[in-house]
Amino acid sequence: MKRLIGLAILTSLVAVAGVATTYSTGEASDHDDGENDTKPRSLNLTDHFVFRSTDPATPNDLSMIMYFNPRSLPGKQYFMNTNARYEFHVSNVSARTAAATTAENFVFRFEAAAPDATGVQAITMTVLQDGVVQGTPDSGFSTSLTSSKAGGSALTINAGTAGAVNFRYFVGMRADSFTFDVLRFFQVRTFLAERFFGGAAGIGDPTAVGRLAPNCKGQGLLAGVLGTPENDGDNVNLFNPPECAPDFTKNYNVTAIVLNVPIANLGGTIFDTWSTISLAQ
Repeated sequence: MKRLIGLAILTSLVAVAGVATTYSTGEASDHDDGENDTKPRSLNLTDHFVFRSTDPATPNDLSMIMYFNPRSLPGKQYFMNTNARYEFHVSNVSARTAAATTAENFVFRFEAAAPDATGVQAITMTVLQDGVVQGTPDSGFSTSLTSSKAGGSALTINAGTAGAVNFRYFVGMRADSFTFDVLRFFQVRTFLAERFFGGAAGIGDPTAVGRLAPNCKGQGLLAGVLGTPENDGDNVNLFNPPECAPDFTKNYNVTAIVLNVPIANLGGTIFDTWSTISLAQ
């Protein structure tokens, strides 16, 4: 099995703002790990977000979101892997400055059946508290691509209760909210590596400055330092400015699992949280 662990573990998040199949720890996520024969897009965990609900109707809920299926093409339906577990993990901590833990006080698990003809998957949602399943797993449904595009009342919002935990959740495709100028990132990374660690002795290559291409406004790296007219206030033009930087994720979609749980049901007000996708061996 491979468990893909999102790097965006929210340490000390303040809430006021038995089967034979085995699972094991795998590798961390960095928004888009690429694909290979053993890890399709549906197992590629991209981002993890947690915050107090912005819905005026549920201001005391904790909202948890995971993204997967990066670089999903417009107009194309993507799905959850039917052999995988998609999980949110919540650990109660005593203080904002407390060390991060791996205690799993709550686990919210999502598993999917094969899609039907409309692109909808039946979802089994299980709540575990301190490793114990709470009540009967809830059965819900994902939202098809067509309904996701329509939005509003067309979205399928599932709701239920397991033990003392109430929840609402959505599973479906959304526009990727991540913004990343990937080409310039690699250009700058190469430049910094050569400048500070390149050269014959590995102590830095000063000539690397001349090999970094101008940014998207045509500004050279040291234009501001040299005081040339092309400078717009930045002394060093390292990355592309927002007004012309190309967004690598523009027009791509992701699949999102969005979960809302009342903070009062989680036994605390400060949490460590993380997401995983695990595949049975």
